[in-house]
Amino acid sequence: MVKITAPGLVIREQSIGESDRLITVLTAEYGLVRAFSRGSKNTKSKKLAATSLLAYSDFTFSKKKDAFAVDEAVVKEVFFELRQDIEKMALAQYFCELSYEFCEEDYESGEVLRLFLNSLWLLKDGKKAPEFIKAVTELRLMSLSGYMPSLVGCDTCGEYESNIMYFSTESGKLFCSECMPAVGCKPLNISVVTAMRYVCLSEFEKIFSFTLKDESLRSFCNICEDYLLKKTQRSFKTLDFYETLKVGIL
Repeated sequence: MVKITAPGLVIREQSIGESDRLITVLTAEYGLVRAFSRGSKNTKSKKLAATSLLAYSDFTFSKKKDAFAVDEAVVKEVFFELRQDIEKMALAQYFCELSYEFCEEDYESGEVLRLFLNSLWLLKDGKKAPEFIKAVTELRLMSLSGYMPSLVGCDTCGEYESNIMYFSTESGKLFCSECMPAVGCKPLNISVVTAMRYVCLSEFEKIFSFTLKDESLRSFCNICEDYLLKKTQRSFKTLDFYETLKVGIL
């Protein structure tokens, strides 16, 4: 029997019978760990909170053949406040779906775990707008996953900046007005381009430490989402639900 110990974030949970769970945990060292948690739905179980969705816990797993089981789970953070706000909870579930899409089993995922934990803490804190947190998380995730856009300058002539530049979500390349391809590019003001560069290239501790307002913020949020969707070539049910909430709120 193999035993491993690791802190991790529960990104999926599935009920098995009346009292058991099958959970997927995002860990730094082992990537995604899918594990059976016996009796964890019982109200008296010590693993009840620690194995619930969005719980960040210290786990001890045992592995027999190809299957993991949760031996112990001790809560570090449960992000309870997110469950009291439907918009924030929907966004947190979208982050969970993204982590399931981009991470793998037996693959080091420390930076991705760190990103999602910080995003959840910022959502909980409430000092940053949810749409801002979402956009920064999407763009940094793409950069960590091998899809960092080319933002140093115009891909054709090298011009570093102008009042309006153009970004291709298809190629991930930036262009000036003179070199812009005939189709497929979206105009971005220089504030948005600077923000994208900042998110992709700054030290991790600084990626949320800037502000955008009004139209620049909307443009930044739209381009980050569009780029992720273009590169993944798929839809996300949790994102669709989050978007319906935004329409309802507006």
